Amino acid sequence: MSYRRLLRLSEELDELKKNGEEGVPILIEGKKDEEALEKLGIKGDFIKVSGSHLKLFEVAELAANSSSKVIILTDFDKKGNQLAKKLSRDIQSLGSHPNLQIRKRIMGLTRRYIKDIESLPKHIIQLELDVYPHSCCIPSLFSYRNSLI
Repeated sequence: MSYRRLLRLSEELDELKKNGEEGVPILIEGKKDEEALEKLGIKGDFIKVSGSHLKLFEVAELAANSSSKVIILTDFDKKGNQLAKKLSRDIQSLGSHPNLQIRKRIMGLTRRYIKDIESLPKHIIQLELDVYPHSCCIPSLFSYRNSLI
């Protein structure tokens, strides 16, 4: 089961990475989320919802004005769910297309284990250790692990 979850999670992160490289804005809650995604090799136009001097609608407006597609990747807790719904409505009302699918799939794969984006790198390491308990002997498989710890 861990192998399948790791594989599916890897596919979701690859899709997120691809979108980021294509310039699709990624709405996240804060700086720690950005750092976690960067540790996973995901680069892009991260727009932080929390800690910004902008109101929520202004954040949605900023994202919608920069692209016809916007990925919403808020945390998986109650606050994150509320932010995702509100941002999705606002972005859609501005004529852009909010993508909640990646968030929904990542949340489905991790909901029993983590509640926020910043915990994703450590969760992936734990999955890797479950699947490949002797991975220390195969350094080429997990080249980014050292940067996560």
